[in-house]
Amino acid sequence: MSACCAYGTTLSDREAQAIRARYGEDRIFQARWGEWRTRVRGGRCAFLVNNSCELYDQPYYPQVCRGFPWADSETGGPYEFDRTICPEFEQRPELVHIHPYRGRNGGRKG
Repeated sequence: MSACCAYGTTLSDREAQAIRARYGEDRIFQARWGEWRTRVRGGRCAFLVNNSCELYDQPYYPQVCRGFPWADSETGGPYEFDRTICPEFEQRPELVHIHPYRGRNGGRKG
């Protein structure tokens, strides 16, 4: 079972608008402080169905999810928390080392 999907995710305004247009308003919400988020149902993101993300192949797939566990979507830098919450790393720990963070320019100088 996916661990990263246990908390729901932050959405940009554009992502939230596209998701609302496609799925309606019942699986996302706007927090008191204005942040859009996916709802959590049964301990998992509302878009996790049969351990697969319904948004994965869509243009509005959340940037937070798209970069995890390599890049932090808020800072643009490397994800600095525990990458091992991704269950794939438990099964294949060598993956932690095959994709070092290279920054927004892919590791190129300049």
